[in-house]
Amino acid sequence: MIRRFLTAQSPQGLLKMWVLVGFLLAATIGLVAVLVVNRRGSARSDSYPWKLYDTAHMHVGIMGGLAGFAFTGIVLVVTLARDRPGVAGDSLDTVVVMFLVAYLWWVGNAFLISYIPHDETSGELVPRVHFSLASTIEYRTVFLSWFALLPLLEANGLGRLSHILYFLLPASLLFGSAVIAMAADGLGLLRVWETYFSAAVGTALALGYAAIVAFAVPGARSPYSTLYLALVLFCINGVGFGLAALTPLSPRYGGVKRFYQQYGRWIVLADMQLTMVSLTFLWLGVFLRPATRWHATSGESPRLMLWTAPPPARECHGSGSC
Repeated sequence: MIRRFLTAQSPQGLLKMWVLVGFLLAATIGLVAVLVVNRRGSARSDSYPWKLYDTAHMHVGIMGGLAGFAFTGIVLVVTLARDRPGVAGDSLDTVVVMFLVAYLWWVGNAFLISYIPHDETSGELVPRVHFSLASTIEYRTVFLSWFALLPLLEANGLGRLSHILYFLLPASLLFGSAVIAMAADGLGLLRVWETYFSAAVGTALALGYAAIVAFAVPGARSPYSTLYLALVLFCINGVGFGLAALTPLSPRYGGVKRFYQQYGRWIVLADMQLTMVSLTFLWLGVFLRPATRWHATSGESPRLMLWTAPPPARECHGSGSC
């Protein structure tokens, strides 16, 4: 599927890249705007509002349980595809990739957050940067898993039930931002208003670009946009993982320690902006997906339609004589 996309002839193939092009544009503009507005801010070394190292270790167990959730989702989708060959293929592809990316980062981030460096050897700022980067990886992965529920319902032919998620998922995204904003402020890296300023900029850019595409090139929507955005989140998580994984080296290498002391706040600020832009695009990608074959007709799967049909239709299908 991905190879077909990459080898598609222009301009039709290029139109399907609207979500990737839009994300790169919004991320670049948003990063510049946020860094310019917050250029005079600085990190604070206040005491933590919680026991940082105990909290980090508790998150290991949380992410272990969520990794089991993601793995169960993959098994469920594979079983669904085997037992029900008539399901919508694009929805299944999307769900598998989203759950797979989430599973990989639940496991990886559990290891990452457990290696948080101690402030007695690394200084005040380095463990704060480590915890902040691990927290945003967790935040992005949570909503990657939750947004996968919508194409999962569509793959099961439950398009009508999926409308409930049109409210629950964006509301959860908004409520969850309070936790990540509190964590960044409690660590002394970002003020609450800076987090929500990043969210406002990211949301405005994503909505503006989506509106332009919807009116200018409405045929550019692709059922695989959400899949591509899941891969984008994988890459963003990878960058954050790499930056956080280097922090335990700060006691041994003075250059690493100086790097995080000088640029740690800027790294967290950029990471927060990429988080807000990517999750807004993921939200739009999920909710603006073109209707699948089932969803476009009655919202029910062919097999469900068969077994809710009158008895003669079921008998005809079972005997193979019709």
